[in-house]
Amino acid sequence: MISPNYISYKDPTARIIQKDGLYYRLISYNYKAEYDHLMHSGLYDQLSQEGLIISHTEIPNQIVLDSDKSQNNLYKTLLPEQITFQSYPFEWSYSQWRKAMITFLQINLISLKFGMVLKDATPFNFYLKRGKAVLLDTSSFRFFLDGDKWNAYNQFCEMFLGPIVLMRYFGQKWSRFMRTQLRGLPLPFVSKMLPLKSWSNLNILLHIHLHCQYTKKNRASREKSTGFTIEKLISMIDMLLANIKKWEQPLYFENHWANYYAIEIESQNYLAHKEEVLNQWLNQLKPKRALDLGTNTGYFSFIAEKYCENTIALDSDDLCIDILDNATEKERKNINPLVMNLTETTSNIGVLNKEYQSIYIRAKSDLVAALALIHHLYISNNLNFLLICEMLSMYTSKYVIVEFIPKSDSKVVLLMTGKSKDFNDYTIDNFTDSISTRFNIKKQIVLNDSERILFLLEKINS
Repeated sequence: MISPNYISYKDPTARIIQKDGLYYRLISYNYKAEYDHLMHSGLYDQLSQEGLIISHTEIPNQIVLDSDKSQNNLYKTLLPEQITFQSYPFEWSYSQWRKAMITFLQINLISLKFGMVLKDATPFNFYLKRGKAVLLDTSSFRFFLDGDKWNAYNQFCEMFLGPIVLMRYFGQKWSRFMRTQLRGLPLPFVSKMLPLKSWSNLNILLHIHLHCQYTKKNRASREKSTGFTIEKLISMIDMLLANIKKWEQPLYFENHWANYYAIEIESQNYLAHKEEVLNQWLNQLKPKRALDLGTNTGYFSFIAEKYCENTIALDSDDLCIDILDNATEKERKNINPLVMNLTETTSNIGVLNKEYQSIYIRAKSDLVAALALIHHLYISNNLNFLLICEMLSMYTSKYVIVEFIPKSDSKVVLLMTGKSKDFNDYTIDNFTDSISTRFNIKKQIVLNDSERILFLLEKINS
């Protein structure tokens, strides 16, 4: 049975369905001309070869036909490459935003040479694969002729350019604002927030400040505006692309976690023993998917990637995720890093709370790692051990590898400094008692040169 259309309901030319655990894209007859041109002109081939668009195969329509009468208009049934993990723009680091915007502009430049352009300009149409941004909306192309308007222009300014400009000037946390503004940031708001020096940047001046002033005029004057020649649109996109390529970094606030494994690790002997144990356990468990909570710059994620089909890495620190994302692309690893505060996670949102899924649903894995994390959740975020164990249980379907760092450890002492709470309940006995409510302890090892304990837990399925 085909599930309801919660994802692609806005597109009148195509829809995404899920059937028997697979996602399909259904192309309607009113998109026949555009789809045929995309496929037969060489445009799809070039985009696919350059890794800019999701690949697909055409399959017989009868495979997905059911009692849904809307299928009477079905032209093609596509079986796209199945995405192993979907993240959302408000979970991306600056590096990931920048990659998605560059890919969007590059696709338009290539498409214009084939007489087409993207009709949508939303970062939600992209997914991240081995550190690269890839377009997943095969039905987002339309014909473009000299004199046409680029209908996606305003959406581009509100959903791509506005957010990344705010991140550029004020820091990456502005990305999270998109979680409450799923259709983009209003340009008057963006323009008002930007500093005076932003007016000296030609692209920001034209596409944010002056565009904002222009849209304040009456609707009639906007409707009389002329479109673009292909040459002028290419020139404009080239300018935007050159600009965003120069914006390699946003405003970064002071950060010391990005150097944790380089200069702040307990000892190299401790780290080597920890890595040895992790390799042994991963080799024995052979999980298909791993989730690394509090990944930092991905030390464990790179270990897990050797054993797993897919690894997801979460951390609240934007710079750490930027570093991990760029390393993922450089080494072509199958790691999906994203920015996530574990106490402010993505919930079900959008249409009927089903358009965008909770991180607990998307990231659920058969192995979850929480290394050097528990003391941060307990001390800095005031979560007791029962809440922490419940969180771990929600993320895993089977196993958890968790590290307990005792109260005497220098890193825990540092976290407790200046706190009014005494943390007398922060003990190994209370921790293991809480574990027993949801997990069985399969193994535990005290790591070399430390009092830190590594636990292998198996979930108790009720």
